[in-house]
Amino acid sequence: MKKENTEQIRQYILKQIDTREKDYARKTVENFQISKSSVYSYTKKMCDEHILQRAEGKMPPYRLETQEHTFHYENNGTLGEDRIFSKDIEPLLHDCPKNVLSAWRYAFTEMMNNAIEHSHASKILVIVQINVLKTTIIIADNGIGIFKNIQNFIRQEKGEELALEDCVSLLFTGKFTTAKNLHSGEGIFFTSHLMDSFYILSDHIFFSRSSFSDAITDTLNVQNGTAVLMTLSNQSKKNVRKVFDRFSDVEEGFIRTHIPIAHMFPSGSPVSRSEARRLGELISGFKEIDLDFSDVEEVGQAFSHELFIVWQSRNPDVVLNVTNANEAVDHMIRRVKNTQA
Repeated sequence: MKKENTEQIRQYILKQIDTREKDYARKTVENFQISKSSVYSYTKKMCDEHILQRAEGKMPPYRLETQEHTFHYENNGTLGEDRIFSKDIEPLLHDCPKNVLSAWRYAFTEMMNNAIEHSHASKILVIVQINVLKTTIIIADNGIGIFKNIQNFIRQEKGEELALEDCVSLLFTGKFTTAKNLHSGEGIFFTSHLMDSFYILSDHIFFSRSSFSDAITDTLNVQNGTAVLMTLSNQSKKNVRKVFDRFSDVEEGFIRTHIPIAHMFPSGSPVSRSEARRLGELISGFKEIDLDFSDVEEVGQAFSHELFIVWQSRNPDVVLNVTNANEAVDHMIRRVKNTQA
């Protein structure tokens, strides 16, 4: 068998096992037209190479062998996120391509800076988990909690009492910060787009652009403070500059944003004018907005009218792109627009 075919089979098996696919052997047989005994030969060899390890009583009966490194930091006013990355994190990523290393440098320093300067934490924990496919970094602090910090800021600045769940939505556009004179608020936005997966958990509430599982909650196990979990493929093609270019313009700066509607609203399906108004307030200042309706089952007539007619009439030069809308959502939006016309 050709070397490239062998590597394709190995990578396929590893990815199936990483996603805990019980029928990994059957799927490999069907995809590559090889025997089951050949599949088991591959898994045995990868166990011998310490790429896989046995997981007795589990299905599939293997796990990717993972190296874990733990670092504890006292947040005593002397920490520098760049020095921590250079000293402790970068040496662990020596086998990663340059673009992956650059992505991790950006993501880690942005999130570590948040823990150092915004969390009011005395202790910060960093966990680095590396296997043959991907690297995961967890940054956890014992501070006030990101959503409580936002809640306190809104109370002091606007005199409004915002529920913790509603504080999550402020992070999606990329321009919210509790320290406008010191920070742009873009770090979480660009990091979440740069990573393959990105989660923030605090006070049993989470921020993510993708689905959230109990396994993530168990992994983070946050009692207080904030935990950030980031994962990136070791062979990712993602590029920091390309991610910035997707949403930014050299002359005008950060002018485009992406809103995952299902994750922005606690219900997952916004129906009211008040929800549309909150969204409209958050996207003000952008010239183009991608409204991603993935996993949204339906939207209300009031929400659609407030956003696509009322808000749009006040912001006629702003482009609202509707993406991944199902038939029901698309029908409601078109109905509102056509009725107005």
